[in-house]
Amino acid sequence: MDVLPREWCTAVTNMSANLLLLDHYPHPKNIRYRPFAWSEPAYTFGVSQDWKKYRAVVPPQMPLIRRSTGGGLVSHLEDWTFAIVIPTEHPLYKSGTQEAYETVHQALLECLLAQNLKVKLVPLPSTQREFRAPDECEHHAEPHDLVLVEDNRKVAGAAQKRNRHGLLIEGYISRTLLAGCDWELFAEEFPKVLGKALKSEPVNIHSVIYDQSHHENCWAKFNSCSWNEHRDLPE
Repeated sequence: MDVLPREWCTAVTNMSANLLLLDHYPHPKNIRYRPFAWSEPAYTFGVSQDWKKYRAVVPPQMPLIRRSTGGGLVSHLEDWTFAIVIPTEHPLYKSGTQEAYETVHQALLECLLAQNLKVKLVPLPSTQREFRAPDECEHHAEPHDLVLVEDNRKVAGAAQKRNRHGLLIEGYISRTLLAGCDWELFAEEFPKVLGKALKSEPVNIHSVIYDQSHHENCWAKFNSCSWNEHRDLPE
């Protein structure tokens, strides 16, 4: 598993970097893990959602960027975020959506429990669950999301995009709900636990070089009104 360095970037750059990680990574057969942070407060929302609905509720000075993955509105004001790409050859790529969520969030759970934080995974329902729109997915816990034991507030969630290049998972963890977490320790331990779960030894990668045209085109896409407001560009 290739472990990229953690970067502090704008919302446009982060979303672009994650899609490049999926579509244009120079070693496409490798699992890749990219932790990232935000150089400015921002919001992102799922690929199929209505920009106007969210623009009406997000503060006007805040960037609002459409993700390439699903889900609803997520505020990146105080969270810890990461992206993982599972290549097409890996068994998890061929499995269902829930299996991928469970594998990643089990690794998250193991790291947080190691710090004695009181969190748990939301189990699969025993009966058919009601449909819920993903309007504010950071508040609505789904099966295999992480929640606080005491009150079931959502601690961590993720969204996915699957295509012929692999499976992209974009995940976030609430820092405000985990005030006792040692984030430096978490950043060190999570790739180890994740690599073990995915049966792929983590290897630190200092930098990734993409074709300049891919880099520029991907950044321009996430910076465009055509993508963010209307989703007129190809996914």
